[in-house]
Amino acid sequence: MHNDSKTISAGEINKFIYCPYQWYYTRLYGSDKLRELVKERNKNYGYENITQNNFDRGNRFHAQYHRYYKIKNRIKFIFLIICAIAIAAIIIWVMQYE
Repeated sequence: MHNDSKTISAGEINKFIYCPYQWYYTRLYGSDKLRELVKERNKNYGYENITQNNFDRGNRFHAQYHRYYKIKNRIKFIFLIICAIAIAAIIIWVMQYE
């Protein structure tokens, strides 16, 4: 066993609550060995770097979301400007006929 310690840290408790298997295998093999096993598995099955692919997908999603968010806010701003101009024009028009 990689970690034969009788004491368990708060971080280990957190890992156990999140996923008991993660905690067990990290304690049994250690993080470095687990990374090696994952690389070996990915190589055997022909997987690409899954973590990087997920990271890239996440970045693309957030970039696209931010782009739509900015466009939505610009449309709202333009709408408010048009409404303010329309209200000002109505007020000026009403004041001319009083």
